[in-house]
Amino acid sequence: MTDQELLAAILFSETKDPLDALAIANVVKNRAMRPNRFGEGIQGVLTKPKQFSGYGSKEYKKAVSGKLTAEEKKILKKFEIISKNVIIGLMGDTTSGADHYFNPKLVKPSWAKDMTKMYQTDSHEYYKE
Repeated sequence: MTDQELLAAILFSETKDPLDALAIANVVKNRAMRPNRFGEGIQGVLTKPKQFSGYGSKEYKKAVSGKLTAEEKKILKKFEIISKNVIIGLMGDTTSGADHYFNPKLVKPSWAKDMTKMYQTDSHEYYKE
C-alpha cells in the first residue's frame, strides 16, 4: 500500500467526518516529522503498535478490501484526497502541531493532562506533547 492509501484507510477506520479526517491526517504527518519518537515515515507511524485503534479493525479491513457501500466509497475517496493533500503539503495543519488525539466520549487518557490541547472536533480532542 502507498502512504496515501494506508492513511486513507486509517482515516476511514477512525472517523467518517472529513474535518476530523483532516485533523487526524495532520497528527500522522506531525508524528512522521519525529521518527525517533513515533516511527519512520507515514507507514512507520501508522503501523507502530498500539497507536491507532483503527489499524486492523473491521472498518480498516473494509477500506483496504474495497468492500464498501456506495456512500462509504465516497467517504474513502474524500479521505484519499485529504491524505494526498496533507502528505504533499497542500493543506494546512488544522491542529497547530498536535501529535495525539482521542475521543473524549470513549476514553480519558492520563497522558492528556501533561499535554497542551490544540484543537477539537465533534469527535476528537487533539493534543501536543
